[in-house]
Amino acid sequence: MTREVLAPHAVKADPDTVEVLIRAAEGGEAELSVSADGIIVHRFPAGGVVDIVAELADRLGAAVVLPDGVLVSGEEQRANLPDGLREMAVVVEMTGSSLQGALDE
Repeated sequence: MTREVLAPHAVKADPDTVEVLIRAAEGGEAELSVSADGIIVHRFPAGGVVDIVAELADRLGAAVVLPDGVLVSGEEQRANLPDGLREMAVVVEMTGSSLQGALDE
């Protein structure tokens, strides 16, 4: 499912590596590392890239882990987090605008 969400936005994606460069419609870009353990966004510009990351997190039922917190889309996701992350998790609607609002705080 990860590749399905990212494919329409992929500028550079080698099937033999975990690195993917995505570009949003307005031109914002982000480098991602995709593995079985998760997805790391190396550059996280505002705009359409946030929409793509929110869609990916929502479709995967994934948490968004930030340097100073964790964002989840529901209490059931919070309950599945390991100790330490569970306490810092904040429930947000997993949309681009909600995710951007949480990032701006």
